[in-house]
Amino acid sequence: MLETVESTPIWDRFSSDQRLCVNFTLTCNIACDHCIVESNPQRRERLSTDEVRAALSAGRENGKRHVTFSGGEVFLFPRDMCEVITYARGLGYVVDVESNGFWARDPETARAKLQPFVDAGIAGLALSADVYHMKYFPIERPIFAARAARARGLVTEIQFCRSNDDETDGALIAVLAEAGEPYVVLELLDRGRGRDLLQIWRGHRVEELPDCDDLTTTVHATGDVYACCQLDIGVDAMKRTPVFLGSIRSRSSAAEQGRREQLVRAFFDPDSPIYFRKAVRDLPEFRHLSDERFRNICGFCMNALGDPGRVAALQAALDNSVGG
Repeated sequence: MLETVESTPIWDRFSSDQRLCVNFTLTCNIACDHCIVESNPQRRERLSTDEVRAALSAGRENGKRHVTFSGGEVFLFPRDMCEVITYARGLGYVVDVESNGFWARDPETARAKLQPFVDAGIAGLALSADVYHMKYFPIERPIFAARAARARGLVTEIQFCRSNDDETDGALIAVLAEAGEPYVVLELLDRGRGRDLLQIWRGHRVEELPDCDDLTTTVHATGDVYACCQLDIGVDAMKRTPVFLGSIRSRSSAAEQGRREQLVRAFFDPDSPIYFRKAVRDLPEFRHLSDERFRNICGFCMNALGDPGRVAALQAALDNSVGG
């Protein structure tokens, strides 16, 4: 789901099972047309700092080494963010943050706004620069932010999501190229508000689908926890699958959460006995899926794991392989 242009995605410094994403808030100063979590200035959902600390501690106990703080827009809450970044660093995490870069009005302001995050211990900064974000402010802002971050030794990434406006896309890419800014190109997803932008799609058979590279444990601003970073809060389909691990605001069983995440990871692991291509080939409950077509791997996941009978068959096969 990721095309690389002149840059390696900064998440790739860690394997997916070592990564934790904390979607701290749904409040954002802008409302991008493609936002998968549908954040905007009116949204108020946000994790407390106590909830974030609890999630970070649980993550370290489960082998997480890297955390990305995302939103919404985390730079709207610098005091809270610096508090939890410091706590994460104390636990041994490598910490990155994602931002739209609105705060980098000029090089001097960019340095001043970034400094508290640097002092708190961030190692990387991911920024957005595309049609959807530049509707609200000029592309120079994420460029100023990236330069300020690199000057302080941070790993940086500018994320560019393609739109249906090829001319404007080309103009923005030309600005990044002229500025010498590395960037990565992200696929426009049919998640959240992005569903309204993708009206035409070509169906893919299971054998045509790529492997999933988005299995990063994510704590959402609502308190819900998922085994995937591509959250779609506009529908309940994800909550009807093992991808939904539970909520940090309830007394859900840690053992059950671990069992669900293990199953999801095994389903997308080529070396697993229940790898999805093997399941479609070998398990009776999945064989009919070989005749169906899917928009992408996310659609297949929601379909395949949305049926309790198929999930039970997967769990039995996984348990049998471990027992054997």
